[in-house]
Amino acid sequence: MGDKGRHVWARDLQSLISGRNRILLFALVSFLIFLVQVFYGFGYHAFGDESGHDIGGWAIENGDILYRDYIDAHGPLVFFATWLLGKVVGYHYAFLFRLNALFITLISAAGLYFVSSAASWRERLLSPALFLGLLGPVWIVQALNMNGYWIFGGNLTVLACSLLVVPALLDKPVQKWAAAGGGAALVLLPFVAYSFLPVTALFTLSLLVVLCRRTAKLNRKDALYSLLGAAGALGIFLLWVLLYADLKGFIVYHFINNQFYYAHYIPFGFAAVFKSLRPSLLPANLVQTLAVCSLLLGSLILLVRTRYKIAGLIAIVGLLSLDARGGTTFQNGTFVVAALGFVAQMVPYWLNESRYKLSTVSALMVACSLLVGLHAVSTPFGEDYVQRKQAGFHPFKKSDNLIDQKIREYAHPDERILVIPYNPNVYIEADRLPIKKYHAYLPWEADYAKSPVAGYERDICVDLPKNPRQSFILITGPYGGSGSRKTSWAVLSSFCRRSIRCCPVSLTFMCGRTA
Repeated sequence: MGDKGRHVWARDLQSLISGRNRILLFALVSFLIFLVQVFYGFGYHAFGDESGHDIGGWAIENGDILYRDYIDAHGPLVFFATWLLGKVVGYHYAFLFRLNALFITLISAAGLYFVSSAASWRERLLSPALFLGLLGPVWIVQALNMNGYWIFGGNLTVLACSLLVVPALLDKPVQKWAAAGGGAALVLLPFVAYSFLPVTALFTLSLLVVLCRRTAKLNRKDALYSLLGAAGALGIFLLWVLLYADLKGFIVYHFINNQFYYAHYIPFGFAAVFKSLRPSLLPANLVQTLAVCSLLLGSLILLVRTRYKIAGLIAIVGLLSLDARGGTTFQNGTFVVAALGFVAQMVPYWLNESRYKLSTVSALMVACSLLVGLHAVSTPFGEDYVQRKQAGFHPFKKSDNLIDQKIREYAHPDERILVIPYNPNVYIEADRLPIKKYHAYLPWEADYAKSPVAGYERDICVDLPKNPRQSFILITGPYGGSGSRKTSWAVLSSFCRRSIRCCPVSLTFMCGRTA
């Protein structure tokens, strides 16, 4: 190639990566990173908490009432989304329920695009591209690929921030649809998990502080549309809850059981929160460190740009409340998604006058996320990058291994089974629903059985003998509690030895509990 040819090639390359094309190139790379990880996420390991949601949607479709016939500790919104998606994809290919994670994330990215105040459509692409580019490398690492409550909580927070809270704090016009969408996201957050109620309350308080300022661009009409959006979303969702769930059971099994029984088994408290906020290069803490740094950068930009410092601080505390558990692994996915979405919205406000600096800083941030994804160990399975690659691609669905064939041989399609203490994956692999009231039985549930709420008694040693021939029981091994109280817990082999049809895989259990 001659000098003239090299000059033309260099000029074309410079034109490709300059100005508007630089943003397009960044957006393309970010979307590809995200979509590749989404694809591999469909074939990554199944996880019990996620399978519990899939089975719940299936049970509801078969007539069970959530929190009465199918009892789970998680909030109802993930079951609603699973049931709704199940109407389309069915229940035989559980990996398809991971579409929920993709859909809610793309909705958040669309929100970032449509509320952007950038002058051109290319520049509006930057916020959603940065969001997806940051999420992609940690998508599998942080179990964001799963049909879990954490991905819903994080994305609803991103929607509330992008559509309503941040525009109000920065005196940007709030469009009618955005106000309604932001209000809907805020009101739905507590139905993902009651622990997200503080972020709803603090975001609302932040908006009220802004609304009380006479010079604020947020006005009563915006507040009205926000209330209408919240009322509409709440009305639709409560109607579904009244039809398909037990509202009091939701309070008992989601709030009371978690707050007063499960809390004793996890490291819960201010010490855990402060520890999780400390930057750390340990592989298990890398994703959390990325989220904390992102939140810090986004918060600094917000506090510099907003006229409403107190309201801004309240909103930031709301985001921090998502870290109330003080975790650093997949269970802190909500905080991670919210922090990455927040910084993706705030960075363009910081560098909006320089397209070159904006795209360069965004690319560096995505590069940092890629490094984190390569070195982090945060999955529920404790796998590093090499182990995740070696795991291969195995979409989760009905299985034909020997155990599952035996289960289907003993339990007919219209019969239900019980797997204890905890392995919801078996129900999907065996293609059989769990018995009423029990798809698992864990130490904190046994604690609850000692002093239950009237009308919501749940003790497997009492309930199972009442219908001893209703189920095929698979005992998968002991489940050890962790945290401040370690419990050796056991139940049930005496029933297997009598009149219940049973597959005796590991009969190490006795009907009783020992502390």
